[in-house]
Amino acid sequence: MPTTDGVGLPADYVPMGSLALTDGERWPTLPESDLRRVADARAHPAAPHWQHETGDRLEPADLAALASRAPVSASAGPSPPDWVAALVERAHRTVPRYRAAARDGRSGPTTPLRDLPTVTRRDLVTGLAAHVPLDVPLDRVLQGTSSGSTGAALRVPLHPRTVAADLLLLHALVTGAGTSWPADPARLGLVNLVDQRAAFTYVSAMSAFPRPVGSPAPLMARVNLDVGAWRTAADRERWFAEHDPQVVSTSSVPLVHLLDLAEAGLAVRPVAVVNGATHVTPAVRRRVRDLWAAPLVDLYGLRETGPVAAACDAGREHALVARRVHVEVLDPAGRPLPAGRRGEVVVTVDENPYLPLLRYRTGDHAALGTDDAGRPVLLDLEGRAAVRFLDATGAARPSVDATQVLQAAGLTAWHLHQDADGDVRLSAVGDAAAAAAAVRAVREWLGRPVGLELLGDVGALGQGKPARYSSALDLP
Repeated sequence: MPTTDGVGLPADYVPMGSLALTDGERWPTLPESDLRRVADARAHPAAPHWQHETGDRLEPADLAALASRAPVSASAGPSPPDWVAALVERAHRTVPRYRAAARDGRSGPTTPLRDLPTVTRRDLVTGLAAHVPLDVPLDRVLQGTSSGSTGAALRVPLHPRTVAADLLLLHALVTGAGTSWPADPARLGLVNLVDQRAAFTYVSAMSAFPRPVGSPAPLMARVNLDVGAWRTAADRERWFAEHDPQVVSTSSVPLVHLLDLAEAGLAVRPVAVVNGATHVTPAVRRRVRDLWAAPLVDLYGLRETGPVAAACDAGREHALVARRVHVEVLDPAGRPLPAGRRGEVVVTVDENPYLPLLRYRTGDHAALGTDDAGRPVLLDLEGRAAVRFLDATGAARPSVDATQVLQAAGLTAWHLHQDADGDVRLSAVGDAAAAAAAVRAVREWLGRPVGLELLGDVGALGQGKPARYSSALDLP
């Protein structure tokens, strides 16, 4: 899916003061036997160099509230559901930004959503406290991080219940994709995989994971694939073989690296893969299916908003998640666009009590549509501001068209750049035949010569969330 500051689940969060907590305080609902399993996992002889100790902080009331959550229908477009009006009213009572707007007469508790100003990432970076409700106790804040790949880094306050709800959504999406994800004490329940020089890594227990009464809580780990994060490469192989993670949550760069290692003999056989934060190509999706016979759930969201939409196939549609998330699509002037017209995805969300958001501009682009069952979907979701390329006739071509062209060629990953003279260069990951087909397709699409750099692996595109498109031309 698109390049976003996405949702690696569960979140890479840091409880305030977590280094001073005992394991009993990190997982207050778990028995001593489960805490011993966490300690044993930390001390595994082949374990990577863990960078932190952290827990989900869930209390009995949290588990009860999660179990009794009322179902919510996905919503989009010009007619928001009732919970949105209730959020607008509450925000004008409790959120400093909207309390100030009410005092100044700019908006009020009955203002329709469409008449409220949008919120940007910069608003949160420069004034996060103005968006945190005054009536929410802050003694349980967890700190999520957004990498800042498209701007300044942002630290997002999260509630333990919100993080756990994301795990439950992930479980529902995986099982909804047609596979079983039971609690299996013989396997690691979830690995959240990164592949970079340095990373925040830890072992945790998933207190809220659905399981029979009395069954141990499955474990999860955030793990760095980079061989420098391990004592030896042999330790990495042993750790994966002995933990055998059921579900892999990751993004495209570490996923391709994991596929390469698995094809070379690494013992890993996930029942499902969840891709978040970056675009996943049909070629990668096919590799997942062919190697593991596992579904790939493409999950779209931002750290600020939480999950927004998901796709379980390689089509154009990402179905909105059934949560208190309402989506609009706006033009550059902030005007709502009708279904089928591409624009910026704007999200209203009331899932995190520490950060309710009204009309948050994601920087990502798509069109609204409906699936065969009439449910709202995002069509042709494209990460971050769409780049446009100038063809030989002087016409501007959107990068969403380039995605279709390059995917059809069978590339694993790519970066397409146009310089100030209009020259085009493709950096491609894939076999030589796919790269040659991609060059021909881009040449036909733009009517321009295309230079090619064939890369040996996806890591050569850069760590983290490498951009797929760039242009030195300032096109209107």
